[in-house]
Amino acid sequence: MRSDLDAESVSDEFGVIAQSAYELPADIRARAGQMMMVGFRGMTSLEAQPTIRNIANGSVGAVVLFDVDAETGEPRNIQSPTQLRTLILALKSAGEIPILVCVDAEGGFYHRLKERYGFPPTTSAAELGQRNDLAFTRSAVGVAAAALADVGIDMNLAPVVDLLNPANLTVSARRRSFSSDPALVAAHAREFIDAHHEHGILTASKHFPGMGGILRPYLPGHGETIENWTMAELEPYRILAAEGRLDAVLAARITHPMLDPDYPACLSRKIVQGVLRDKLGFDGVVISDALEMLAIWDVYGFERGIILAVNAGVDMLLFCNESGLVPYSDERGPDAVEVIVSAVARGEIPEERVNEACRRILALKSRRT
Repeated sequence: MRSDLDAESVSDEFGVIAQSAYELPADIRARAGQMMMVGFRGMTSLEAQPTIRNIANGSVGAVVLFDVDAETGEPRNIQSPTQLRTLILALKSAGEIPILVCVDAEGGFYHRLKERYGFPPTTSAAELGQRNDLAFTRSAVGVAAAALADVGIDMNLAPVVDLLNPANLTVSARRRSFSSDPALVAAHAREFIDAHHEHGILTASKHFPGMGGILRPYLPGHGETIENWTMAELEPYRILAAEGRLDAVLAARITHPMLDPDYPACLSRKIVQGVLRDKLGFDGVVISDALEMLAIWDVYGFERGIILAVNAGVDMLLFCNESGLVPYSDERGPDAVEVIVSAVARGEIPEERVNEACRRILALKSRRT
């Protein structure tokens, strides 16, 4: 619920100080619910009723939109600006604390609000970096950000600040990276973030701590590993964090043996707490990579993956519900909440860790309401 105060300063033994227009929910399930970002099926409020119910009961704090369902190949959430605006309004009206509506809108191929649905054309990060005109980047990204704001989207899960590695031959890496130069990546990411802020849109920079190395394919029981990673990958985060520009950071599903040989980034306390928070000084919301990706789901499972992520310092758990390999479930959010609540009761997750995550999320939401 909204506090009677304009903004309430809160702190705990973790040292977090946040400004929030929302009170910390008394019920631990509602606090854990704020930590859930889920994907769902449905283009209308009727089709999305299971998710709307879960928002209303406090077990979902954010949603992520997709245009195509990976499992079925059918349209998923996005058909037109008018349809999407109506759907988002229904989602946001469901809970006491408004949800965050998020989308991948990087520009180019990785952009869910496509021209064929009636949205403006976009430019990929690779094209922006090759052109290397910061004013053009600001203008081009501003058009896309305005389209997000027009339909009610709150957060863009972008920009990608991974460094471009010429030896990385994946099409994804070549399309999504601004440059191999960390200073240029930071410069274009700055314009990307500022253009979104001009339209009231939050951003989530990714994929921490960087995926510019050589990605080794998924192996059953071992997940994915990145090689030839360098400390230069941290530089865009260091620059943008020092400037106070990072709203949120999305941590990768990849294992970086140079930083932690045992766990992928979004499950690693060494990386999330040790590198991102302690070394780079970022104290905002950290979002996990999609926890249904096989690098997480197959290796660690649903319950253990959640516990490791929360204890690593991740604040918001991303369940895209869009794997094609992991079965879809409308109850992914509530099920994950129960995992957290049970782990707190057993002493496997400190309750203060849940409070810390919830406070950060509420402070972030206060910037959109």
